[in-house]
Amino acid sequence: MLEQFREFASKKVVRWIFAIFLIIPFGLFGIDVYFKTPMGGDAVATVGPYRIAQSEFDNALRRRAEQYRQQFGANFDASMMDNPEIRRGVLDGVVSERLMAVGAQEAGVRIGDALLAERIAAMPPFQDAAGRFSKARYEELAKSIGLTTVGLDERIREEMRMSAYRDSIAETAFVPRTTLDSFIRLSEQSREVKVVNFPAEPMLPKVKITPEQVKAFYEGHKADFTTPEQVKAEYVELSAEALAAQVPVAADDVKKFYDANINRWGQREERKVSHILIAVKADAKEAEKKAAGDKANAIAADVRKKPATFADVAKKESQDPGSAVQGGDLGFFAKGAMVKPFEDAAFAAKKGEIVGPVLSEFGYHVILVTDIKPERMKSVAEATPEIEAELKKGEAARRFAESAEAFSNGVYEQSASLKPTAERLKLTVKTSDWLVKAGASNPALANPKLLAELFSDDAIKAKRNTSAVEIRPGVLVSARVLEHKPAELRPLETVSAVIERRMQRDEALKLAQADGEAKLKELQGGKDAGVKWPDALAVSRQKPGGLFPAVLDAVFKADSKKLPVYVGVNSPMGYSLVQVTKVIELEKIDDAKREGLGTQLRSAVAAQELEASLASVRNRAGVTVRKDALERREEGSAPAKSSVPPPPRPPSKFGS
Repeated sequence: MLEQFREFASKKVVRWIFAIFLIIPFGLFGIDVYFKTPMGGDAVATVGPYRIAQSEFDNALRRRAEQYRQQFGANFDASMMDNPEIRRGVLDGVVSERLMAVGAQEAGVRIGDALLAERIAAMPPFQDAAGRFSKARYEELAKSIGLTTVGLDERIREEMRMSAYRDSIAETAFVPRTTLDSFIRLSEQSREVKVVNFPAEPMLPKVKITPEQVKAFYEGHKADFTTPEQVKAEYVELSAEALAAQVPVAADDVKKFYDANINRWGQREERKVSHILIAVKADAKEAEKKAAGDKANAIAADVRKKPATFADVAKKESQDPGSAVQGGDLGFFAKGAMVKPFEDAAFAAKKGEIVGPVLSEFGYHVILVTDIKPERMKSVAEATPEIEAELKKGEAARRFAESAEAFSNGVYEQSASLKPTAERLKLTVKTSDWLVKAGASNPALANPKLLAELFSDDAIKAKRNTSAVEIRPGVLVSARVLEHKPAELRPLETVSAVIERRMQRDEALKLAQADGEAKLKELQGGKDAGVKWPDALAVSRQKPGGLFPAVLDAVFKADSKKLPVYVGVNSPMGYSLVQVTKVIELEKIDDAKREGLGTQLRSAVAAQELEASLASVRNRAGVTVRKDALERREEGSAPAKSSVPPPPRPPSKFGS
């Protein structure tokens, strides 16, 4: 019987669901282009279908340099970032991220829209002072990093996919107790060390670089000192996002959308109700209706005198088999869930009040309101910005689809100018700064296909518009060359000082390392070597004491059976000579340490399993690195051409 009560509401729910499915989120189509195309220009590496742009690698290097700057303070030397080993480590990190993306894709990891929305709404950077999701803050942050909100959505979705992939591997990690205890002893072991550094700087005065050496270096590295070909362009951009800002939304449309999606705006008032039904058909004879009504009146009078007996009476007398066994309990429901006479009576009563009998098409109801959940809803006014944005987005998608063809045809058919198309579609012609083919800081012009067309003879010599390129879903751009500068080798005299400093630094580093290695050989041979050791420092794997990872690794690999023992390591700043004087073992392992460090070991095991998984992905997907990727590039210089063809790009509308 309860199902019949809800029948009318169910029909309405079906209509709501149908309406929701008609609202297609335009930005969810063609998303793969975010992750399968480079961020600009020639790629420094390819990982399966993914490409790592030079600009992305440069950003990763800057982040690592900032980490070193914070770690070493005044001792930080920016030139250490020219070290090929450091650059390789940074590039390996970026490659690993791409391998995880491939692994997640192969594993079928999916992040649905609902889960993505939940994660975004819970992230503090996107919340207002009251802890609620702020669409304005989200849009502002996306814009600050050169993305649309759709682009930021997909970046977060990709991070979630990779995190889910990592977690799926971590969950399988298992560590036996004996292994855990061994790990704790090694992890908590400390060693007293004395460290002397042999930096490159003091060796600089000993290094003399001749003009002939500078010239030879210049002749052998001309690509490093070539100013790349450049163009300055004008361009027009057609975007669904810009069109959305032009879409008017009527107040009536907002109200209709609000009513059709009422459950999205919060919790409507709900009531928990019990009832006793004396059934009678709507077409029953009057005598039957009167008898049913009299019985219902008598029951109502009895339970009003003794409200505590309502559930027992319902079990004995109610003719609704679905709720009678529950003492008449129908649970919580909102308006629209029950037939109208029953609903009107239930929502007019107070908590604990017994009303009725109420006649519906099913018979007479004696109703008890047992609990009330008050309404916690956004008003139409509060929901209006969100509704307007959604309605604008849908209308903008339709307008974009209509305008895209006119835009594409216009810039092609009237290829001598962008102005006719811009005027017809009410777009603004913008002007860029100087651009190089390797990439552009302007997000609208950073697309590799668009840049390739801008640097073609068709654009430079014939002065034709580029085709309409879809730089990301919902955004079309066409550009036109205004000025052109050919590639030019910078004269030796303008770069000789840079070359001399670079060569001097490299040679000083070699001298420092040679000096340190010589001292190490003397010490290991039992000689004094004249080294002035500082005070001892206790270090552990948990507390490295500021030592470079390679130095710390050498300290704990040193054979501690006969102390003191000496080790030496080349570091980005020169050479580190270390005397290990004492080993401090952990005396006792307690459960607290097992619990704390057990997590670390499981993480280490998971990291090994992840590394093995990524190695397998690497073998299947393939990784190629441009030959000169790890060499330092002078500012503005062009990268060497790669002999590795780029991976195929997915087909897309409008030739992007």
